[in-house]
Amino acid sequence: MSCLAKLAAAPGAGRRAHELVAAALRRVGSASASTSSPAVPRGRIAGGRHESHHRRRPHPQQRRRLARTSAAADVDTDAILDSYLDDAQMDQVRTFATTLLEKNKVMNLTGALTVDEVLGRHVADSLALIPAIERALDAGASSRNPGAKIRVMDVGSGAGFPGMALAIARPTWEVTLLDTLQKRTSFLADAAAECGADNVRTLWSRAEDAGKVGNEHREAYDVVTARAVAELRVLAELCVPLVRVGGAFVAMKNSLASTAGETSAAAGAIETLGGTPFVANEVQSVGPDGELRTAVVSVKERATPDKYPRRAGMPNKRPL
Repeated sequence: MSCLAKLAAAPGAGRRAHELVAAALRRVGSASASTSSPAVPRGRIAGGRHESHHRRRPHPQQRRRLARTSAAADVDTDAILDSYLDDAQMDQVRTFATTLLEKNKVMNLTGALTVDEVLGRHVADSLALIPAIERALDAGASSRNPGAKIRVMDVGSGAGFPGMALAIARPTWEVTLLDTLQKRTSFLADAAAECGADNVRTLWSRAEDAGKVGNEHREAYDVVTARAVAELRVLAELCVPLVRVGGAFVAMKNSLASTAGETSAAAGAIETLGGTPFVANEVQSVGPDGELRTAVVSVKERATPDKYPRRAGMPNKRPL
């Protein structure tokens, strides 16, 4: 059990314990709130580990600058890509983007039209979640079996984001991409093979079914992520049952201001499902509103009651 979960589960724990848990999450997540530079300095991997290679400069025709700016936020997505991807990994994401665009001719997967647009709109946006994920992993490290592989699930993966980008950037993680459409999971499996992401697994299922008592995926993942899927009350019921005790649920949302109402409305749901109160921090990605996007995090402090998730469709129809 993580130190946060132990604190919240201690005898006599109540509002004060939850306040301390939230404060701890804010401390470990605060680095992702910077708005003046990429989340990780060039030459380092998130978490402070040095890269063991030297990057070669890309040919100017191979890669153009992908900076996106707005009046409210200035984010250089090219620098974010440099922060998390070495040359081989950049080749992998370009291969994936090319494969995605080719498949997009016969399937509705993305509105992006070029490889650079996929990199800027989807890959860099997905990579911006890494600081929040790695800090959540650090917070739950004491409850993870020593030497166990980090397991991540991306719920509602769609075109493969954030899961595929995370898998390429962090090849030691085992990343499962869950989607309700078989043709999407089939595409993702083929695309993972095409770009050499052998740490990717795919799962054709509804999250409500995967999280049921008795299913091998229930409470099996260190981190469960979701990006642009549903409101937090719904996402919590879909995702938290899949998170192991001591693990974390990490959702990508739009601006802090636009997310505040969701986190407040979902406070009861996350407590019911076994998570700590949500903590939200800005990440280095610009949303459609021109504001910095937000990582919303809850650490799972106790097992989810057996009756959750409810049957398929109910979380959307009647949110907790």
